[in-house]
Amino acid sequence: MSITEKSGFEQVRRNWSSRLKAWARDRKSRQRYGPEAPLFAERLWIPVDQMQHALKYWSTKQSGTVVTEWPAEKITSIHNIEVVRACARHWHDNTPWEETGIYQQMMEYIRQRGKVDRLTSENDVRVRYEELDELYNIVTQSGTLSPRHELIKGNFREEGGILVHIGPDGAPYFGGKGHHRLAVALAAGVDLIPAQIGVVHRDGLTKLGAFRDQS
Repeated sequence: MSITEKSGFEQVRRNWSSRLKAWARDRKSRQRYGPEAPLFAERLWIPVDQMQHALKYWSTKQSGTVVTEWPAEKITSIHNIEVVRACARHWHDNTPWEETGIYQQMMEYIRQRGKVDRLTSENDVRVRYEELDELYNIVTQSGTLSPRHELIKGNFREEGGILVHIGPDGAPYFGGKGHHRLAVALAAGVDLIPAQIGVVHRDGLTKLGAFRDQS
């Protein structure tokens, strides 16, 4: 299990909490939007070439929620995300992690917050990026990024995965959760990625079916 993942007990507790949350939210959503309503922590399959932008405005807590607002001023290119850029420099240009600036960024977060992604020390940060190198090699060889239930036994739907919102134009927008998995997919040239649904704009509801489970 990755150093950034919850412990077994924490995972079990989250799974039960998520099931209760999903039961209440899904029921209300289906009552309002019908059988094709978005579901809490639902898994979507996103063509990578369609996801060009990021919108960090909502969190995983709003997963499966339908919204009518869309703060266009907060939209940015996914290629402007520092983690994505650092990972590309490391894997495409063979730049050592220490020279990408990502270690320094993570250590600054730890100094400010005490921890980030369950990392609390420089050694934790080094272990994290060694794990990412292993993941990148696996994904490069397989050409796929595994959904969460294949990585974490009993994981509820796609909770903890790459967060993706669906906009009023029906396009997918990276929601700011799962930076490193997104960076791996981009660098490895993956065509289709599993993602946890974020919010869905009301005007994008009719486009949701195109991203639903294709297994």
